[in-house]
Parts: sequence; C-alpha cells; structure tokens
Amino acid sequence: MESFFKTHTYLVEHMTASVRRTLMDEIDWNDRLIGIKGSRGIGKTTFLLQYAKENFGPRDRRCLYVNMNNFYFQGRGIADFASDFAAQGGKVLLIDQIFKKPDWSNELRTCYNQCPNLKIVFTGSSVMRLKEENPELKDIVKSYNLRGFSFREYVNLQTGNNFPVLSLNDIIRRHAEIAAEITSKADIATLFG
Repeated sequence: MESFFKTHTYLVEHMTASVRRTLMDEIDWNDRLIGIKGSRGIGKTTFLLQYAKENFGPRDRRCLYVNMNNFYFQGRGIADFASDFAAQGGKVLLIDQIFKKPDWSNELRTCYNQCPNLKIVFTGSSVMRLKEENPELKDIVKSYNLRGFSFREYVNLQTGNNFPVLSLNDIIRRHAEIAAEITSKADIATLFG
C-alpha cells in the first residue's frame, strides 16, 4: 500500500491542470460510486488527480489514486485492495482505467457492499455502457461523461483567463456587456484559426 501512497503523492504534487473542467462542479460528489467516462486522451487521469488535489492535497491518506495498469492488480482484486484501504482510514479511492481489470463491475459491487464508508470514483472508456452492460451497478453508480474542451475552456487555456460558465438567461440579458468583457481580455477571432 505504501508504494501506492508514494505514487499518489508524487502525481498529485506534480499535477498541473491549466483549466479546471466544468464537470468538476456538475458531479454530485456525495454519491458513493461515480463513473467518469471519456475518450482516450481527453483528461480523465488529470481530472481524478485534480479532484484529489483540490479536496485532499497530496499527503492526505484518506484519498488514494490507483491505476489498473499497475502490475500489482494482476494478482489481486479491487475489492481486497479497497477493503485494506478502507481499514486504514481511506475514504475516497480513485481508480483509473477500471476496464483493465477483468470482472471489474462485480468487484465494484463487492466494494460497495463491503465498504459502506468508502467512495469510489473510477474512469473508463467512453464506449462503456455502465448501467446497460453491468446490471450489478445499475442502481448504485452515477455516470458522467468527460468531453473535450468547451470553447470557453479552450479560450481560458489559450489566454490564461478564467471566464465563468454563463447561463443562457445571462447571455440573453447581458450579451453586449459580456461580449465587451471577453473581447477586452482575449482576441477571440485568432482562436478560431
């Protein structure tokens, strides 16, 4: 377990996300089992590490990031690992690339049943049909899609700004004021090129 904590600490300390993804605020983090789906390279790993950094910091042992590519999981199940983590005071287990583990959905169900005080957030492929193909998770998992950058996120990344999410009502009522504020801070036309 110690080697996982060392890796977690290193990754969280060195995680630099230029943009905070909007999905971070859309998820109900009170749920005990949360699935984050997305295409390869979309930022799922960074998303998990950013969550850990924002909510726990790199050295808080109540949160742990693990990747199913780790050779350790070739001979050990997720449920056993999660139980050990919870027994050591673990509260949030972040599991990257869950689909790499055979029988992962049954393992998650076992974790859910055996560790009632443990929250699990896991990532998987965008083609995963969590509830449809895994009936054992149907009533317990909340699934979210991490999509590519919105134009707002892209503008923030390219310009270093932090333009907020705006409601349609705000855009309709204050469009001229909003446009003036944005164009005073960023040359939007060059970002379309």
